Amino acid sequence: MLDYRYQTFLTLATERSYTRTAQKLKITQPAVTQQIKQLQQELGITLFQYQGKQLYLTEKGSYLENQLLLLNQDIQQIQRHLHQAEDSVSLTFGATLTIGEYLMPSVINKYIEAFPSNQIDMVVENTKTLIERVEYGTLDFAFIEGDFNQNKLGFQQVSDEKFIAVCAPENDLWKEKRSIWDLFSNRVLIREQGSGTRLIFENLLHSKGVSLSSFSHTTVIGNIGAIKQLVSENKGISFLYRLCVEDELEKGFLKEISVSDLTILHPFHMIYLKKNREVDKIKEFTHFY
Repeated sequence: MLDYRYQTFLTLATERSYTRTAQKLKITQPAVTQQIKQLQQELGITLFQYQGKQLYLTEKGSYLENQLLLLNQDIQQIQRHLHQAEDSVSLTFGATLTIGEYLMPSVINKYIEAFPSNQIDMVVENTKTLIERVEYGTLDFAFIEGDFNQNKLGFQQVSDEKFIAVCAPENDLWKEKRSIWDLFSNRVLIREQGSGTRLIFENLLHSKGVSLSSFSHTTVIGNIGAIKQLVSENKGISFLYRLCVEDELEKGFLKEISVSDLTILHPFHMIYLKKNREVDKIKEFTHFY
């Protein structure tokens, strides 16, 4: 395990806030300040600096962050290797809720059939959390739908997915082509902050010069199944990947709203640390996607 001061440094490098770092680590803000001060004195360098009110890593601070992330991942891999059988591979990966529920079962099934002795573990989290866990080395790789830092992470695009608007059959919105402006009188059901689906939707709205507040009401629900159920009961509309609602569309429980100024194909990516020693084994996993 990394020294606790380095863990604090990595958290501060991600959060860029002493207050949020203290909250995340469940320690006091003065303790965070003291640990960073001690680390800087011990190393003889400045790790952070302010530009206005914004906290930034210095060049040496950024270098230290990158090296510690790699070191932390090595530690995680060593620990897993010590507990795995000699003739098997152990991989721990993450997937967003959408990918984990609708795409991964068939991928995992094909992988297990090809490599029955390998150990694979999947965790499901939102995009923001998965990116952090890959950077910190607690995941070998992750399948995400949101944006990420392409300078820090290696990646491979695995698919393009259609993003659509849906409503209940009794809602007249689906009966003719609409503009996104025609939808704002409705309640919109959305995922929680940190969700890739939420981020894509918000970016779409921003590109049109509007925001979530343009809708009459906004309801946040962290479960795709619950969102689909409420939409089918005409409690609002939603914006989801088509792969999530194909079954409901086929059975007539939901209807796709044809929006004239909304055509989105969004890429899904597999992400990993660029210098991960298991890159070949990681990329091998995508052959089953």
